[in-house]
Amino acid sequence: MAEVSDFLKNERPNEYEARFSVSGELCVDITASSLEEAKQKAKAMMDNEEFGYDIEEVNDVRLNHVWKKPVMFLVTRDGRKMQVSRLDDGDLPRQPDQDGF
Repeated sequence: MAEVSDFLKNERPNEYEARFSVSGELCVDITASSLEEAKQKAKAMMDNEEFGYDIEEVNDVRLNHVWKKPVMFLVTRDGRKMQVSRLDDGDLPRQPDQDGF
């Protein structure tokens, strides 16, 4: 297996994910410069009257968790180009394509 240092990484700077419960669960991506800013933005979303998008009659909104999105490695796995958060045996390093993926 190649060394981790052989792989290009998408560090996903300023990307966080917030998970809300709205009589179910709703996941959104948040761009922020820090985890604290991401948490503040997530809390502000709960106060937005349009939060929940097209969900009708939202009675209860709870912020469950905000976390940093994982680093993604550019790999070729089983002949397919992809980004993965965990390297497996047999993964090969690759360069980004024309779209940066």
